[in-house]
Amino acid sequence: MTISRLLNEATTRLKQAQIEDPALEAGLILSWAIKKPRALIYAHSDMDLNPSDAGRFMELVERRSLGEPFQYITGECEFMSLKFKVNPNVLIPRSDTELLAEAALFCLGCPQPFIDPGLFQVSRQGIRRVLDIGTGSGCLAVSIAHYAQDVSVDALDISEEALKIARQNAELNGVSGSIRFIHTDFLTDSCFTGSKYDLIISNPPYIPRDDKTGLMPQVEKYEPEQALFADDGGLCFYKRLAGISPKILAEGGVILVECGFNQSESVEGIFQAHGMETMVLKDLAGIERVVAARVRV
Repeated sequence: MTISRLLNEATTRLKQAQIEDPALEAGLILSWAIKKPRALIYAHSDMDLNPSDAGRFMELVERRSLGEPFQYITGECEFMSLKFKVNPNVLIPRSDTELLAEAALFCLGCPQPFIDPGLFQVSRQGIRRVLDIGTGSGCLAVSIAHYAQDVSVDALDISEEALKIARQNAELNGVSGSIRFIHTDFLTDSCFTGSKYDLIISNPPYIPRDDKTGLMPQVEKYEPEQALFADDGGLCFYKRLAGISPKILAEGGVILVECGFNQSESVEGIFQAHGMETMVLKDLAGIERVVAARVRV
């Protein structure tokens, strides 16, 4: 069967499944399945594909049509121009969270053209200690260790399976020596509270447990629930962090957290109630996505 006919069949199947941009996804899946660039595939669309490759491709298309995320099918994704391994034990890193990574790099003195120049910056020079709460795939910890100089990162997660992926990603991107991965429950454990950190970052679970109606089906069905949903109206991680910040935030240190739609005011209020000053960063869609906090100066 020719590539063009396979792509047409795959596009039709994905369109029936209401996959957004089915022709693009068909091309991406085929490119990954046969390990050939999409440009080469389209340039030779009259070429016959061998039956085993064709069969494997259509199996992958069927998985995608059932809602399985493309990134879980391939086992990889890109974040901050770096490659990361992913599986259903970790959230798929999203472009929205790159704002949090870029803000963290700015706080550490790395110029970022799209970050508000008034954002708080870490005051310490030399080796800066960073804490990543709920590291998941390690996308934030690895990106910071890769792009920033003079950092030592502690990355926490409640899931040992997630930490296995995060360790692989640190090795894949050559930063294993800069990150210590810690298996712990941030909400109840205190094994990390003996240290002071210059920068604390987190993209925590923040969807209220009773608020699943707005989720895309592929997110609700395939991505790990404990990385999505949180108690106390989705705010319990922010309250815990604000409460222990005097123990773990170094003098001149900064906290950066991602939050959900319409949560920024509540998250700011939590940190302000603990005597901290705050500011908010908007993502490309104009949503208030990242809250920064520090002790008032």
